[in-house]
Amino acid sequence: MKLTIPPEPMMLKKQFMEQKMEIGLKIDSLTLWLGNRLPSYLWKKGGWSIPLKEEGYNWQSFLKILSLHKREMIKWSKNALSWKDFLLKIQETIKDPVFKKMLVG
Repeated sequence: MKLTIPPEPMMLKKQFMEQKMEIGLKIDSLTLWLGNRLPSYLWKKGGWSIPLKEEGYNWQSFLKILSLHKREMIKWSKNALSWKDFLLKIQETIKDPVFKKMLVG
């Protein structure tokens, strides 16, 4: 399975930072998960839903995979991890047969 690297959603990253500043607390994880905007971007606009569905993944299993990468998501939002490296780490988990067996069956 080949997942493409969609363009980096700079607008989402900007929104994450603005919301974090508005709230004024260190709740990076909550801000990044609010509304599932980043997962939705990858699933829909990024085109990942089609190849993932072909492999047996659904929206819920995709969210579970992304939840394993909270630290990387935070690092990406703070420019401490490149978009490409962030997505490659997610893809490694998706391709891992142990995780696939747990999530897909």
